[in-house]
Amino acid sequence: MLADRLRAAALLACLIGAALPAKAAWFDIRRYVFVPGADAPIASVIDTESNSIFGTLQIGIVARQVEVSRELAKLVATDGKSASLTIMDVTDGIARRIALPAPAQKLVLGSGGRLLAAFDPAGGTITLVDLVDERVAASIVGLPKLRDVMFGDKDILLYIAAEGLGGVGVIDVAGAKLTGEIAPLHPALTGIAELARTPNGRQVLALPQGGGPISVVDAEQGAPVSQIESGPEPAGIFPSGTGIYLFVPDNAQATVAVFRSDNLLDPVALKGAAGITRVYSAWLDSVAFVPSAARRSVLVYDLDKMRLVDEIALPGTPTRAAVTADSRTLYLPVLDPPQVEVLDGETRHIIATIDLPGTPLAAIVAGGWGICH
Repeated sequence: MLADRLRAAALLACLIGAALPAKAAWFDIRRYVFVPGADAPIASVIDTESNSIFGTLQIGIVARQVEVSRELAKLVATDGKSASLTIMDVTDGIARRIALPAPAQKLVLGSGGRLLAAFDPAGGTITLVDLVDERVAASIVGLPKLRDVMFGDKDILLYIAAEGLGGVGVIDVAGAKLTGEIAPLHPALTGIAELARTPNGRQVLALPQGGGPISVVDAEQGAPVSQIESGPEPAGIFPSGTGIYLFVPDNAQATVAVFRSDNLLDPVALKGAAGITRVYSAWLDSVAFVPSAARRSVLVYDLDKMRLVDEIALPGTPTRAAVTADSRTLYLPVLDPPQVEVLDGETRHIIATIDLPGTPLAAIVAGGWGICH
């Protein structure tokens, strides 16, 4: 139960079991950071104005993945095993379970926050879920084993990376079927492993399985336009919040390649580290925070000067983090001890540490900075 002063606030009445009369216009879900537990059926809710835990959501399942829709103020969770989803309206705290035609191991939220793709990689099945009506909209079956799934601009198309496909598979969302494949300029024998897209939605980026040149696809034309050279062990493709930069960390070379969107052929190679899985840009893309699990630290880059300026030690192993929608703050959970480290983009320092009741799965900001995949 929350303290009386929090009950009086009534911004997230779900946390105390009372319903708001309606989704008030002043309710801004972006003020909160959601931190689901990795081993408990709860999600801690952090108030970014006070950098303290505002309360706890009772999800009802131990989640494998959680996504939050800013537009609908709904939290969606899967346990990765059951053929069902949990959908919670965070303004009233009511959690509902909806049945799916296949288990949902991974979730991908559409850019409009109203459509969700829940998929089973091994089973080759994608279920499209209408989050407005909380129902299954369509089921796409008979696909190869899936490696990655991503919505295209305006959620009209789905792009897939799958075994047996040399390029990027294209699914028409309205028709709920695979309609084609976009081959890269130089097809990878092992196919595509990971997909990303620029924040403006105009380009799709495809990373080959096992590394190699990253294909750049014009989304409107549905054709490859160029490629980006990457190292032997790229950790992924990470567009910055504004789309000015593209980051490709390489764990084998311990580098972070930084590309400008207007010059993808001439990257700046910055000193990195092993154990990098994600890159987070902040403070209007003037700074990049790069956590390293191997070093239990955060590398800090000044993107105006294009150089590594600091390395901040962490008390534990970092997991998936999130940047607030205004780009000011990174919320970075660590596993041991269970905490969230709050890093300020302007000062580039940890400004708060928030203790958690259990091991965190991730930090999630609805509609956070540069969210596009």
